[in-house]
Amino acid sequence: MTEVLNEAIADFEQKLFWQTLNEQIERTQREDPEGWAEYLAEREAFLGPRPRSRQIAPEWEGLITFPEEKDETNAR
Repeated sequence: MTEVLNEAIADFEQKLFWQTLNEQIERTQREDPEGWAEYLAEREAFLGPRPRSRQIAPEWEGLITFPEEKDETNAR
């Protein structure tokens, strides 16, 4: 029983982490669009252009919304 509870707590903490991260990204995009653009430019300069498609582990589906996915949703 303890193991089941520990796994449930770990799962909850992981979901909470990603939810908080997404909220922080959204807030930065909304409140500091210039800073967000600078971040993206710096990231691209360091890592290179982003891949055209992303594949994430099935257990992460619904936990992460990538910024470009939000832009596509808003454009429709």
